Order: sequence, then structure tokens, then C-alpha cells
Amino acid sequence: MARKIVWATDFSETSRYVGSFLLAVSKKSETEILLLHVFPDIAEMYGPFIPQTANIIALWESAKEKAEKTLESWAKEWKEKGLNLTPKLVIGSPVEETIREAVRFQASCIAVGTKGLTGLKGLLLGSFAKSLLRTSPVPVLTLRFPHVKLEKILVPVDLSPATDFVLKYLPKIEDLGKITLYHAVVVDFFMEEEEKEELRRRILEEMPRYPGADVVVDIVYNRSLDIVQAIVDYAEKNRYDLIVQTSHGRSGIEKVIFGSVAEGVITRSHVPVLTLNMKTMKAELLR
Repeated sequence: MARKIVWATDFSETSRYVGSFLLAVSKKSETEILLLHVFPDIAEMYGPFIPQTANIIALWESAKEKAEKTLESWAKEWKEKGLNLTPKLVIGSPVEETIREAVRFQASCIAVGTKGLTGLKGLLLGSFAKSLLRTSPVPVLTLRFPHVKLEKILVPVDLSPATDFVLKYLPKIEDLGKITLYHAVVVDFFMEEEEKEELRRRILEEMPRYPGADVVVDIVYNRSLDIVQAIVDYAEKNRYDLIVQTSHGRSGIEKVIFGSVAEGVITRSHVPVLTLNMKTMKAELLR
């Protein structure tokens, strides 16, 4: 059975990075791709209170026509490179329409490029990718840089119910590469190597197992107790090709209080990240 992926594009350079990764996925298994561009409706583009005069409508129609031609050009280019894809342009809210099309397409994930905005800039500008992460019932694959191979998959686990959630999903992607279950213990005080080994041994006894997967427990010294950086550093240092993680789908004040490891990993990682939202993901995707 073919894997189905929605490639949500805004025709930016970061969106183009998705194509190189999808080529790597396609080499591992048969893959059907929906190349999707969501064009804003006229009210979103110009504001609901601007009169829809003939001039405004003409500008909107011209912009839509340009988007359609660009979509056709992208489809032609990536088909020639070997992707099995179908282009589609829809009109409406980018996040809502992308999710609607992904569900209709029965996609295994939505793939998007992201600039990895941080700090005040990221907070003020928002992010299409982050909005998808918080609301999509379909897993979201994010990329910040080109990535052309798929051999090693890192799955961070924390021995919580989130671990059981991601383990149930792994059969969906086990054909893509070698899986490693990774648990980082971040401490803000010095530990002798013997102490590390004893702690590592005790945690390994509690670690989940997945057929054929490696299991790694890493003791990391970090004054700021930064678990996100521990995950990102391990993935990049050991040249992983994909990070698969869960998100609790927190937003608003709850997110501000508790933070978000999932969004932190996406923001900092040079490695592609596939995120499963525990709050919104449909149960059938785990079967």
C-alpha cells in the first residue's frame, strides 16, 4: 500500500527543501504526494472591510493565476525528478484547508518547510507549521534545511504515556530506516562516570523496547537543564535523518507555563522532525 503525504507549499525556499526529503522517502517505499497550495480568499487577503471593487477583485484574480502557474511549474519540476505527485490549489484558510485536504487524502503526514523562528520574532509572526502542530489530527513533518537521505530515525522517549503513543505509531515508518529509542537525562551537577553508568543501567531496565530498534540512555550535563538541546545535539552529532516525537498539543497560557519540548526541537533542529499530536491525532492512524 502506498504511503500518502501532503506537501503543503508556499513556494518558498524552505518549502522547496521538503522535495529533497520526499525523494528519499519515495526511494524507501511507494509514495503518493499531494502538492498543495492554499490561496487566501479575497477577505483574508485584503481584509473583510475593504470594498470588493472591480480593481481589488482583478488584483486577487491576478495573484491567484500566478499561484496556479507556479504550482504547475513546481509539479512539472518534481515529477521530472521522480516524485509521484498531484498538484492542487484550494482557496481558504491555510491551516484549516491543509488539514481538511490531508484528512480527505488519508495522508500519513503533512510535510512543510519552516524557518525555525525563535524568540519575540517567532512569537509575533507566528508560524504555519506551529499552527499545524497544535491542531492537526495528521502527523506533521517539518524541515528547515535540505535533507536527501533517510537511513536513521531517532525517537526521543521519556517513559511517560507519550512513549506508548509513539511506539504504536512506529510500525507506520519502520520501513524508512533504523530506529533508535533515545532517553536523555539532563543534570545540572557533575557526575562521576561510575555514577552515570549506574543511573544509565537503572533507566535501561525501565526503557520500552521496539522490535529491531536500538535503545540509548544518555546522561547530559547542562546547567540550564535544557532537554531540547540534548535531543537536538544527539541527533545532529550522530547524523540521524529523522526525529519522531510526540506533542501534547498545548497552546495559550498552558504552553507558556509548561513550555514545549516538541516545538523547541523543531525550532532548533537541522534534522527533519515528524511530530505526532497526542491531543488531536486520530486513533485510526495508530492502527
